[in-house]
Amino acid sequence: MKSLFSLIVLPLFGLCLLGDEPKCDDSQGKAVEQALESFVGTWRIVTAQPTGVTKDAEKLVFRKDGTYAALDKKDHELWAGTYDIDPTAKPKIWDHRSIDAQKSGGDVLGIYELDGNNLNVSCVVGTWKEKQWTGKPRPTAFTLPTADAVLELRRVTTTGKE
Repeated sequence: MKSLFSLIVLPLFGLCLLGDEPKCDDSQGKAVEQALESFVGTWRIVTAQPTGVTKDAEKLVFRKDGTYAALDKKDHELWAGTYDIDPTAKPKIWDHRSIDAQKSGGDVLGIYELDGNNLNVSCVVGTWKEKQWTGKPRPTAFTLPTADAVLELRRVTTTGKE
């Protein structure tokens, strides 16, 4: 449990110390831990806007350790990276960065909405330079053009069905 705490909750506390965000408290750490239970899993990409934004990816896999992978139709990994969620924000935050993008400071700021086995995400792509965000502001809705990408995902159950 201690390693799970340090992998998930401690980075969240670090994020809360940046910028003008409110200070984290223990209830936020518990909320993140609880939200991860619902967020973690394999998700099939049902729709993606704009067309082609996910390239050949058909699934996204979110793991408890804060890593993710995009898979093709044969479940081969296309790219991978890390992600953070904050279920206490309004709207809920889902930020992620691919391993390749991390090298250049690239990041994706997003929001999410989770309803059972349905997950909607909306995000913008940009970079961090000297703690300043360069790119569109974080989306507040699941629509283009305020977002660079909007995805509808459906959970793949252990039986392989949705």
